[in-house]
Amino acid sequence: MGKKRWEVRLIGTGGQGMVTVSIILAEAAVHEGRNVVQSQNYGPEVRGGHSTSYVIVSDDSILYPKIDSPNVMLIMSSRDYRTYLPDLAQDGILIINGEADHGALPDRVYAVPITDIAHDKVRKPITANIVSLGVIIGMTGMVSEEAALEAIQPHVPAKALEVNKTAFALGLEAGRGALKKPIAVIDSPLV
Repeated sequence: MGKKRWEVRLIGTGGQGMVTVSIILAEAAVHEGRNVVQSQNYGPEVRGGHSTSYVIVSDDSILYPKIDSPNVMLIMSSRDYRTYLPDLAQDGILIINGEADHGALPDRVYAVPITDIAHDKVRKPITANIVSLGVIIGMTGMVSEEAALEAIQPHVPAKALEVNKTAFALGLEAGRGALKKPIAVIDSPLV
């Protein structure tokens, strides 16, 4: 984990639970005694409209609460990920929801079928946000699994806790697996 400053941007549509993911991630970091800033913004429609949430996690003081160049970005919607690449920090990773059907992906872009995992493996599509939380932690290790599981509990109904633990575990596995996949680099087209 180290003393890295994590700047996370989560992009989706209202109702996908990205704000909840950012809150859980922030609370997990607080449980570990780290400094955190969490914020979000919505499009005018809220549910079904544009939704972006932000989390900064740092061992040091956070003097500037805005994220200019996130080092972790997750896009849940089907928007073109290339739009967001210029915002990504040089050492950052971009996680897109879905299969790598975009052709070869740049070396910092990972396709993880988050929605499919929630639908097909967990059998509860509503858990896609918790799957995405697992993917982020599986890929970065920015907070411990234990802290994340502790932070999840107050945000899910008690009767759904076990299914959300399963979603989180499958997300961790998918995130770790994504890091092991060979990565194809897009070459600049010769014109």
